Amino acid sequence: MPPAGPPSLPPAEGGGGNLIERIRGLVRPLAILGILLLLGVVIFSLAGLDLSKLPLIGGLFGQGGEVTLTYWGLWENPDVVNPLIASFIEEYERENPRINLTINYEKRSFGTLEQYKETLLTRLRQGTGPDVFRLHNSWVEDFSEELAALPAEVLSEQDYILRFYPAALSSAKVGTEIFAIPLEYDGLVLFYNKTLLTGVNVGETIKTWEDFRREAVRLTTWAGNDRDKGAITQAGAAFGTANNISHSADILSLLMAQSGVDSLSELNTQAAADALTFYTNFALVDRVWDETLPFSINAFANGQVAMIIAPSWRALDIAALNPELEFAAAPVPQLPAAEEGGVHWGTFWMEGVSADIASSDIAWRFLEFLTREEQQRSFYAEAAKTRPFGEPYALRSLAESLAEHEILGALLSTAPNAVSGKTVDFSGNSPYVDALKLAIGEVLAGKKSVNALETAQLTIDQLEGKPPLEE
Repeated sequence: MPPAGPPSLPPAEGGGGNLIERIRGLVRPLAILGILLLLGVVIFSLAGLDLSKLPLIGGLFGQGGEVTLTYWGLWENPDVVNPLIASFIEEYERENPRINLTINYEKRSFGTLEQYKETLLTRLRQGTGPDVFRLHNSWVEDFSEELAALPAEVLSEQDYILRFYPAALSSAKVGTEIFAIPLEYDGLVLFYNKTLLTGVNVGETIKTWEDFRREAVRLTTWAGNDRDKGAITQAGAAFGTANNISHSADILSLLMAQSGVDSLSELNTQAAADALTFYTNFALVDRVWDETLPFSINAFANGQVAMIIAPSWRALDIAALNPELEFAAAPVPQLPAAEEGGVHWGTFWMEGVSADIASSDIAWRFLEFLTREEQQRSFYAEAAKTRPFGEPYALRSLAESLAEHEILGALLSTAPNAVSGKTVDFSGNSPYVDALKLAIGEVLAGKKSVNALETAQLTIDQLEGKPPLEE
């Protein structure tokens, strides 16, 4: 008998055992999945949709390779901004390993903000501008054709509203799109000399404009005690003139806004004329300030005037001029019948993205990253290492952390009730500012407020490209 063969293999569990059939069983669902994915790619492509948004395989179609962005700033040094850039790049490349991202920050320097504004707009129109840049909140509408809109998937309008103050949205939104995002907020506050107002709780004592007027008169002294003709030896408030008051156009615009007047389009109204008359009467009638006195910032730093109204960043100038001066800030006065919170005046800078770049989505993600709480805190802290304080937070959620700050506490407490416009000084909008300053000067020279504002309205209408009204 031949030797017995090897023992038979036990049958596969379940009665099967055909290996080829088992492989086929695995291949079939994979083939079906592949066909479905291919159909998805075809449908997305035909619909003109972004293939990188496809589930499971979207990463295969995402942008790859080298991406370089140029970022123009104005105020902050590279050593403040670059650490934040490095943090973003690390996070972004971790989530997008196919991209090698570079962001080059440049602190730009121009003779005037008007030169910066003109250069930036011209370069953007020519396609040679920066990818990311700083622009004043009042420029956004005029720049909007050169700006990339903020994608909703980066930050929705609802989240924008929750994150930032109303003045940011009203400045950044043109039509249905948002074109800019703030990294800071600023606006008018009432600076006061703590020594000259010893014993006065300014935030409680000066709530209305009549309170402000009363204190300004009380704090003013005249040579020979002659209020009518004596030279002002101690000014109560820098208020009532144009050229020697920092942000005089802003202050007049604030008064108009509190009266419900748009300083661009409603200057030919009695309410606007009343605001201008009230402003100039501080010089013409009360004589708490006049055109012979120094520029208001210098006068305040030297102790020659007790109160001024200016944006919070002016505190840095004041401290540099006189480090020993004891001063603080309070909210600007309001009309007697003002609603709770009143009306305040914002003037601040925002960041935008060029419409001319392919990587606008990355640029917007970078800017959104900079607005997060951790980055805002870092941004402020780094800047505060070299000056008294950093840029005031743009985020609503961080206002409370500066509530006790002698300057920024007052600013941020009023930010939810701020409005803004183009008639703001030190913003690159000098033609608009000069129109209001001229009106102030004409009233001081004897012209009626109504007539002075008629000229101002004609000037602003021309700047806005509006045709003159027919007689």
